[in-house]
Order: sequence, then C-alpha cells, then structure tokens
Amino acid sequence: MKTYKLFVLIILVLIMGSCGSKKDNSYDNVAQMVEDAEAGITKITVNELKAILDHKGEYKIIDCREENEFFEGHIPGAINIPRGVLEFSSKISNRREAMYVYSQTVDRASLACQALLLLKYKKVYLIDGGWEEWNKVFPKLIEKDAGDVEGKEAPEAEESGGCG
Repeated sequence: MKTYKLFVLIILVLIMGSCGSKKDNSYDNVAQMVEDAEAGITKITVNELKAILDHKGEYKIIDCREENEFFEGHIPGAINIPRGVLEFSSKISNRREAMYVYSQTVDRASLACQALLLLKYKKVYLIDGGWEEWNKVFPKLIEKDAGDVEGKEAPEAEESGGCG
C-alpha cells in the first residue's frame, strides 16, 4: 500500500512539475527528487516554530503524514493532510496564509512544500527535522488523537425556514 502511495505521489509531482515548465523533471531515484524539491524551500527549525506557536497569528501547521501517524502524536494545532491528497484538500485555501509543513523527517514534507508552491501558496516553510526533531526537542509538547478540530469539516447549518 505504501509503495502504491509513493508511486502515485511520484507521478503527481512529475505531472504537476512538467506543466508549463521546460525543465527536465526526470530523476534517477526518489532521493534525487526530494533533494531537488528541498532546493527551493525555506526551512525553519523546530525552535523557530515553537516561537511562532507562542504568538497568535494567521498560519497553518500541516502534518502530511498518514492519519494513523498523526493520531499517535503531532505538533499542537497541526492539521492532518496526508501528502497524497494535499492538492485536493479543502482544509487549506488561503494562499496568503503561512504554511508550516512537516512529516516524519523531511522527505514527504519537501514534496508537499513543492506542491504548495506550485499551487501558488506564497509563504511555505519546511520544518527542518520534521516530527522526529520536534518530538526530540519538545517531547512534552505534543497532541494525540485528532487534536485540534480546526481541520475538520464544519457541521451542517440548519435551515431557518424563511426570513428572520
């Protein structure tokens, strides 16, 4: 199943990267593709992210790991959007809002950042070291299970039945 998801991910990145580009987007291996994705991404440390969390602001923290990994533990306030469905997610839409992205390490997150940049999100940041680094530096600052409800769908509004 993971091999299939990785294959789909590679295909999506290659297709999206080739649209309107004259750059040769072929790679000998996944590591080379990740390295290329990382080259154009701004990185921040987990300490810098912690300082951002300590202040209110307009931003999203995107955990692009799979749902079961997210439920085991994640950065407080993060929303779970697995890498394979990031481009289709309705959980993000404001292209002016800062996006801080992480995965277990940096591989999936690098590809996720690249996809967001291709979708014209302006402020995209890779959390260097990902979940492993956060868990090592801030082991007591984690949420488990679903965590924050911010990324969940809004409940259906009741119909008023007329004016007023």
